[in-house]
Amino acid sequence: MTLKEPVEPSRTFQPLAVFGLVARGAVMGVAEVLPGISGGTVALILGVYERMVGALSKLALVSKDLVQMKWTSLRQLLEPLVVLVPLLLGMLIGAFVAINTIVHLVDAHYVFVSGAIFGMVLGAIVFTFRASTLNRLFLFLPLGLIVSLAIVFLPQSDSPAGWILIYVGGFLAFGAWILPGISGSLLLLILGLWHTMLEAFHSLDWLKMLLFLTGILTGWLVFSHPVKVLLERYRTSVIAVFCGLLLGSLWKVWPWREEGFPVLPHQYEGNAEIVAVILLMIAGFGLVMVLSHVYTKNSS
Repeated sequence: MTLKEPVEPSRTFQPLAVFGLVARGAVMGVAEVLPGISGGTVALILGVYERMVGALSKLALVSKDLVQMKWTSLRQLLEPLVVLVPLLLGMLIGAFVAINTIVHLVDAHYVFVSGAIFGMVLGAIVFTFRASTLNRLFLFLPLGLIVSLAIVFLPQSDSPAGWILIYVGGFLAFGAWILPGISGSLLLLILGLWHTMLEAFHSLDWLKMLLFLTGILTGWLVFSHPVKVLLERYRTSVIAVFCGLLLGSLWKVWPWREEGFPVLPHQYEGNAEIVAVILLMIAGFGLVMVLSHVYTKNSS
């Protein structure tokens, strides 16, 4: 009597699993539109990050084989697509909703939205702190903090974005997206591209969209496999760097600002709405804590 080999779950169609990936992708899509918490951080909290990175890496390697006419690699194409297609669909849905709704809230109620984002980033810091070890945090957290602050303090440009800059923005945005820590939208904001690309996608400016998406495609080919290898070999060290990146980004998402610099609520010239903003900070922090608790429970 011979035993049958168990069927791998990843190769069977599971509607609930597909729906779960679409839902996670939608949350990631919303997060990526806002210059605060990154889609990579959300993926990490929702428990899909390593599957996503593995699938991106696998797809990049298979694509390179197909370019070299190694047609036997076609058999490996389904495995990453089963993960990436539902995630991408969810991200497109989430980004579409965010661009058409949340962006208007940012314009009208910046302090409130920033308060919620600030709380979410604080929660993500706690999550990444717990996911690493003290000795790795001591060694690598400062590195992430320095890199994050260096990006945050880059001079912003208000001039119209050039075509090359849009391509570079897409390239760097993918690198930020795949790394939990810095938001791709935050990098676009620093480069002076955030409003430009929001308007481009909202008004369907196909030339700008194509340049930006080409940059994202290049970023995928460059970043996906190295990130997978780093996570497999140096997970706690990489997570410690992410924690530092998040700490540095707090400067950028502080809700009360004057001329681009953080100020205390009583120094804010507009309506500070201190109580409401603090409540939104708590809500954002609590949301991330709940999501991280679910992730920890499911992965244990």
